[in-house]
Amino acid sequence: MTVKTFSINAEKTAFVKAYLPDVISGVEYTERRPSVVIFPGGGYNHVSEREGEPVAFQYLAAGYTAFVVTYSVNARFPAPLLDAAYTFLKIRMRAEEFGIDPEKIAVLGFSAGGHLAGCLATMWNDNFVVKTLDCSPEDMRPNAAVLCYPVISGVTAPHEGSFKTLLGEEMNRSDLSRLSLENRVTPKTPPVFIWCTATDESVSAHNSLVMAKACISNKVPVELHMFDEGPHGISTCDKVVGNENYQRPNVRRWIPLSIEFLNKYMDV
Repeated sequence: MTVKTFSINAEKTAFVKAYLPDVISGVEYTERRPSVVIFPGGGYNHVSEREGEPVAFQYLAAGYTAFVVTYSVNARFPAPLLDAAYTFLKIRMRAEEFGIDPEKIAVLGFSAGGHLAGCLATMWNDNFVVKTLDCSPEDMRPNAAVLCYPVISGVTAPHEGSFKTLLGEEMNRSDLSRLSLENRVTPKTPPVFIWCTATDESVSAHNSLVMAKACISNKVPVELHMFDEGPHGISTCDKVVGNENYQRPNVRRWIPLSIEFLNKYMDV
């Protein structure tokens, strides 16, 4: 495996770490692998390491190429979305170099990173984004999305910290509604896989419910898994040194379930 890092903003404060599996002689699909682009959470004020590389390894084991994005934090909207869109643009431009199929690239995000992943899945054809990056909207469109205990709504059970970072203390209901992803879903939104836990006290499961409802209303393929209990930030559901609270073998099923979903809707 080769690991490469490349910047996605002029200040070089946002970057992507690419985990590129080797081509296996005689195995055709390894020359054009499907891939997943991972946006860790962190309330838009930091990027969680637990939701980056450990997650990438799970998809690498399933035959995917993985990209982990350290996007702009403590930055007003639309800076994080432009990072996300530019990431997809660059990855598709370098698809041959990375050995990936440009038509089989999924976006995956946790918590606030789930909001960012959802922004890209619902706003990839936004005129402002297209004009800013001067490219085709399809260059930035994920082929599928995996949203993990995501921040979705600024109106229904909002995660105030994330929206205050994106919009500032002076945020109003109009701004919150504009960045509430349940209002941005259209029939052009790619297939969406969502999972959460019913006892998440940081980002309410109501966020996942309103996103799933919006997908259903727009006839977007959606799969929702709500597990009975587990804390926020559970990631791959492995225990952390000094804290066994994240170990949830039953919730860990989200990983193979999401891979099955991606395989289905990206024709892997």
